[in-house]
Amino acid sequence: MRVSSNTQFLTGTFGLQRQQGQLVRLQEQLSTLKRVVRPSDDPVASSQVVNIMQAQSRNTQFLENAKNVGTRLAVPEATLRKASEVIQNMKTLAVQAGNGALTPEDRRILQTEFREQVKELVGLANTTDANGDYLFAGTRTQSKPFDLVVNNGIDIRYNGDYGQVDVQVSTGRDLSITDPGGAIFGVTSASPVPVPAPVPPAVADPNATTPGSELLQGMRRLDEILSAQRVQVEGDAASAVYPSYDDSLAMVLDAFDAGLEQLLRTEAKIGARMKEAESLQSVGEDINVQYAAQISNLQDLDIPKAISDFQMTLNALQASQKTYQQVSQLSLFNYI
Repeated sequence: MRVSSNTQFLTGTFGLQRQQGQLVRLQEQLSTLKRVVRPSDDPVASSQVVNIMQAQSRNTQFLENAKNVGTRLAVPEATLRKASEVIQNMKTLAVQAGNGALTPEDRRILQTEFREQVKELVGLANTTDANGDYLFAGTRTQSKPFDLVVNNGIDIRYNGDYGQVDVQVSTGRDLSITDPGGAIFGVTSASPVPVPAPVPPAVADPNATTPGSELLQGMRRLDEILSAQRVQVEGDAASAVYPSYDDSLAMVLDAFDAGLEQLLRTEAKIGARMKEAESLQSVGEDINVQYAAQISNLQDLDIPKAISDFQMTLNALQASQKTYQQVSQLSLFNYI
């Protein structure tokens, strides 16, 4: 068999290049501490890593959404807690107004204080978040949900809708970050009128009088009571009274109790959503840890083995270079 000098050089060069390429690949792995640096290193593992990373990205987004939900719900929760305190103060004023020894001036003072409480409550119902969105307007987050007019009486109207803004916090699970003010505080302060049948909240007309407005109607009624003029009962000058107060006071207190119950129910729902969001955060963080472990198992480098392979490849390359140098010097012309 005849081996030409050209074949000899090509074979030696190919062997050196192959060993140098392997050495470079091992050096790259050691510098990145990853076994799979590019898809060609391990196509199967590389494909699995891509799929896991996509799932990890989705989970991370859900985790951020859950954190945002908890943050967003903290504002309406605190707002409703303050609103419940205002309603309690209104109840106290209503009880004080029942004192028959009050003078007209006392009643005017009570009415002034009560109207300030009304303004505070409507202001809380019109609370906005850090982005300027109204919390209790349903899906009409850019429109002020409640209008208040205080003139000869109190007139309050709800202008929002009954939708809710939802945020996806996991696959197939959304949490609401808004609540419709009409379902919490009521729709209108106008006197109630008979309703033939319950109106579903989703289709209720905000300008119509519907069940659930007891709080607003009680506020209007108490203001009317405080505005009433004292009269004397015919034939009994000693029994001066305010018309209809005794009959209306019980309705006012019941209305405030009903309104407070509505607020507390909504506050409980918000608290439940906050707790679920917190739980989902914990679950999401655990899942991310599992994803990271799977990715590590697929692409991270076995450092002791890589160092051993690098040293062995380096020794082989040095030996090949030495033998190539010696073989390349062999020639028949050296013996002629």
